Amino acid sequence: MIRTVTGDLPGIAGPILAHEHLQIDLCCQKGPEVVLCVADQEDVINDLSAARQLGLMGVVDLSTEGSGRDPAALRNISLKAGLPVVGAAGFYWDPYPQVVFDSSVEALRDILIRELSEGIGDTGIRAGIIKIGTYLGEFGVAALRVFQAAALASRATGATVVTHTSAAEQAAWHLDTLVRAGMDPARILISHMGTFHGIAQLIEFGRHGTMMGIDQIGLAARRPNAELADLVRDACAAGLENQIILSSDMARKTRLQRYGGSSYSAVFVDFIPMLRQRGVSAAQIEIMMCRNPQRILDFTSSKP
Repeated sequence: MIRTVTGDLPGIAGPILAHEHLQIDLCCQKGPEVVLCVADQEDVINDLSAARQLGLMGVVDLSTEGSGRDPAALRNISLKAGLPVVGAAGFYWDPYPQVVFDSSVEALRDILIRELSEGIGDTGIRAGIIKIGTYLGEFGVAALRVFQAAALASRATGATVVTHTSAAEQAAWHLDTLVRAGMDPARILISHMGTFHGIAQLIEFGRHGTMMGIDQIGLAARRPNAELADLVRDACAAGLENQIILSSDMARKTRLQRYGGSSYSAVFVDFIPMLRQRGVSAAQIEIMMCRNPQRILDFTSSKP
């Protein structure tokens, strides 16, 4: 069962972009470019519709409290684009909202469980995944509290936990903290693993059984697609395709098609052809684009 903003589905048959943003507002932290708001909804709908023509069958919005999350807008976008959309429970980290500092681990756990089982705020729209993260610098008490709460909420509901890494070296702490709190590594998706430049490093991390996001495809300011394609090719050659998620982390209006970007179509029009050219098989692409996202979104595949 997959929990979307328009209701529960038995599954989603086809490619899923598991790390995107349809509505986001990080203008206070990163400037006006990192905003997709009500004024951009029509463009978002048009771009999702274009990606749907290329095969997209579902999308996950990972905006959380403190980063412009808008459940009602997500439902509207889902209905108009004709695509299932999964929303996220969680707390933004740069900075953490005041509730993180004022609440116990158990209280934060209960907030996450409520957003997953009852609805976000008074919308009645339920989240289908948990998103947390850390900013640059040393990890403090707040980060530990959030990660422990997320692990407890995941164990109670079966929801996967997705983590944002602000630097590659944070990934080990994320995984270790969640596993120490009782999580199954297979229900953890560590994002932005494209920052790992060597396949040996990816293999070493992957041996723990966690899911790994190569999820900034098309974001040239981070890493060129060609380098990411080489990394994914090498990961598949090492047998890691069952642990890889591919997505584009669309979070900037300048990446919309209106402004010349490839938007939510980036994986389909740019990246998948690169993988084919590098010898990645159709079966491996199907695993990374369809089966892996389906598995992490499926509550019934968890072991709470």
